[in-house]
Parts: sequence; structure tokens; C-alpha cells
Amino acid sequence: MSRRDGAGEVLELIRKGRAEKIGDIATAMGMARSTVALRVDRLVRKGLVVSARGESASRRGRRAVVLRFNHGGGIILSAHMGMTGARVAATDLAGTILERRSLGFSIGSGPEAVVAKLEESFRELLAVVTKNGARLMGIGIGIPSLVELFTARQPLVHAWDNFSIADRLSASFGARTLVDHDVSLMALAEQRLVWPDAEVFLCVKVGTVIGCGVVVGGRVVRGAQGMAGEIGHVQVSGKDAPCWCGNAGCLDAVAGGGVLASALGARGLPCSSAKDLATLAAAGVPEAVQAVRTAGRDIGEVLSSSINLLNPSVIGFWGYLAEAEEPLFAGLRETIYQRSLPAATRNLQLVRSHLGDDAGTIGAARMAIEEVLKEEMAEEPSAAASEPPA
Repeated sequence: MSRRDGAGEVLELIRKGRAEKIGDIATAMGMARSTVALRVDRLVRKGLVVSARGESASRRGRRAVVLRFNHGGGIILSAHMGMTGARVAATDLAGTILERRSLGFSIGSGPEAVVAKLEESFRELLAVVTKNGARLMGIGIGIPSLVELFTARQPLVHAWDNFSIADRLSASFGARTLVDHDVSLMALAEQRLVWPDAEVFLCVKVGTVIGCGVVVGGRVVRGAQGMAGEIGHVQVSGKDAPCWCGNAGCLDAVAGGGVLASALGARGLPCSSAKDLATLAAAGVPEAVQAVRTAGRDIGEVLSSSINLLNPSVIGFWGYLAEAEEPLFAGLRETIYQRSLPAATRNLQLVRSHLGDDAGTIGAARMAIEEVLKEEMAEEPSAAASEPPA
């Protein structure tokens, strides 16, 4: 939040529930009550804060004004895009989903066709959730990384590389649009809502391909070129399957759900996708169970290096292979506890995603919320010169 005139810090204290009265805020910030009151008035005018009379300090005293963050003061649109469809949602400013939709498409149909479907779905959501007059404040989008697009050998990958989803949606809806990798946003949502005390949290997507989102100290780690978490291209020892990247033995090439499904399909099983693989494994089909367990071992081998490097307290797993929970986690534990330092795994928790299919849309919404609130606080110039000093 902007600290230029303190309004952002005031909003943060109220939003996080750390202060609910002007006196409490003034003490926390070391500012005069009159100065804080001016900031609060500004937030109330923007519709971000609401006030009400609370309990009085004494029978004769006037009831103190209690301040609350106005979750309903704005609408956020969010989407979690995949290779064959998307989940879209409208949330309030707390990131609570108000309406959701699912839509299907092939990402290979190109950006124009796919984004047109997103726009149509977003308009449907807005027609429902803006009836009470709440304004659209921002849009958050989680997308597959270009690594995933290349892995799928999509012919239009360069079209996606040169297409700005953010610019298109911002122009269509008149609201700032932010875009990030889907697994990073899933990690953000899981850490904030489910594991807030986890200093280091990893979210591993185990679907058609394998990726990892990293949150350290409550912030997403993206890397110098945005390539942090691409564990699908770490080599698995003793494996030599060729990978599209030009190397051999990459995790995606030996344990990705798409590769495993193709192998089982070639053996005559009704399996053409990672989803089919998970369904067969959950039903106890021996070949599928063994494939998922072996994949768990390979993924665990790669993660063991990340565990020794980052020392996470929680690793959450999201995706089709995670739905075949028992064989996947059995394989993971075999190699993680064998290859990682005992001190690093003593309190480590390996869990399935708690937010499930909503993780991506919630994460995208939270990314947008944090950024648009910063922008709201930066819209007006500081009035510090005309206000009483602290």
C-alpha cells in the first residue's frame, strides 16, 4: 500500500483486522487522531471502509466508531485458464467467490477465440453480481506457462507469446488486468487461506505436465525471468526419455500425466489423458496404480532437492494425479524421505490442495485485489501539506 500519505497503511490495518478504531490506528501508525480521521474519511468516500457505532467504553460515554473493510465495495473478475478450458469467477474484495462458471475450449484455437470466450463469460458474471451497484475494480488471470504450451506442441504458441491478454481485457472492461502463471496463483491462494503460518510453501501441479509455485514470506517467487518452479525440466536420475526441450530424462517426459496416459493407451487401456489415468488409478486398475506410484517416486526425487534448498513446511499437490491420492503420495514419500535431509522433513506436511478447483480463480482474484487497492490509494495526490502534523 502507498505510504505517501498513509491512507494505504490505514486501509491495511483495517482490512487485516489489526485495528478497528481511529485511536487504535493512530497509536499503531504514530499519527494524530485528526490526521487518521482524514484518511479514514477518504477511504469511506471510496467505498472501501464502512463505519458503525460500536459498544461504548462506559455507560455515559459515546459509542466509539468501529471501522470495517467493505468487502462488497467492489467486484473482481478472475480466471484460471488451462489447456482445454477455464474456470472463471466473480469475487468480492475479500476474494470470496460470488459466482463461478466453467467453459471449454482448446488453447490451440488461438488467443482471439479463447479470449472472446472469456469476455463472454465475464459479461455473464457481471450481469449477475453488479445488480447491487458494486463496481468492477480489477481482473486477475492465471495462465499456463509457455513451457506447458510448448510441451503440448501447440502450433499457435507464438501467437500466444505475442498476444497481451491484459491489454485486451483492460480495454474490454475498463479495469486493470493482471496475469501470472496459474500454479503461482494456486500457491498464493493455498498459502494465504489455508497455510498462513507457512513461511515457505510449495504448490505442485501434477497434471498433464508438472510445475511448481513457490511462496516465501507470503510472496510469490517468480525468478529473474519468471521461470522459477519449472521442475518439469529437472532430470530424473537413470531416465533417458527424450524431452521437447532437447534434454533427456526430464520429469515431464517420465512422470507427466500426458506421457503416462499415452503409455497406458498404447497398452490397450482406455486412457488418453491425465484425467483418464487418475480415474483408472482411483478405480484400482493395477497398471494405472503402478504408473501413478512410479510417477510419485520420480516427482519425489526432484522435490527432494527443492526441500533441501528451500526447507518448506508444507507442499500441496493439485491436479489430476493428486486425485489418485493413495498411490501418488506413497510414491512421493518413498523418495522424499529417503533423499531429503531428515531435519528438513521432520515437520514437513505433504497434502492435497484444500481449495481444489477454486484455487486458481481465488489466487488470481487475490493478486488483482492487492494490486488494485494499491492503485486506489495512489489515485489522489497527498494532502499532507494541508493536514495537521502527527
